[in-house]
Amino acid sequence: MSSISPANASAEETIYTCSFEPPHRLKLESKTLTPRGTVLRLSDADHPEIPPRHVFVTGAELKMGYENVYKACFLCVDRGRKEKAFAVPKSDLE
Repeated sequence: MSSISPANASAEETIYTCSFEPPHRLKLESKTLTPRGTVLRLSDADHPEIPPRHVFVTGAELKMGYENVYKACFLCVDRGRKEKAFAVPKSDLE
């Protein structure tokens, strides 16, 4: 496994937003490449006191022919909201 910090972390943070209104903002803290995919360490950009979570993107998801990989928003799930997601551009995972 290799751990990589976001390339633009020093100049600008990588933030993803979910489809909830108003959207939750998820900050990419790091990513770790594994033989079977990529592990993203994400935190709540607006509430840093909430512990970060790890989200796994499988190799199969990366091979699909879409620009983005969609993952469930863990902040929405924690609050009981269903079917809300955030998009991760494949370029952020490569």
